[in-house]
Amino acid sequence: MKSIRSIIVCGLLPLALLAGSVHAQGIGRSGTYTMPPNWGMMMDKLTPEQRTQAIGIQEKMMQMEMDYQDTMAQMEMKHAHEMMQMQAQLLDLFKGH
Repeated sequence: MKSIRSIIVCGLLPLALLAGSVHAQGIGRSGTYTMPPNWGMMMDKLTPEQRTQAIGIQEKMMQMEMDYQDTMAQMEMKHAHEMMQMQAQLLDLFKGH
């Protein structure tokens, strides 16, 4: 019974390590995509058509990230402005008392 358990553990350990390393290479802590460290070597293995496609996808991803950051910055500025307006209204309201 103990030997069967050790065989199973020995068989699953490499899979667990592999899954952990794949996750660590592709996804960052915040959940965003990060480029693997061997990106250049991976690109060398692709055909020119696949390389062009990979670069196009990467450019789209960067554009989406920039659009997202821009939208978030605009929303934060709008929120801050509206909050200041409401605080000023409250201050005006309390000045009369």
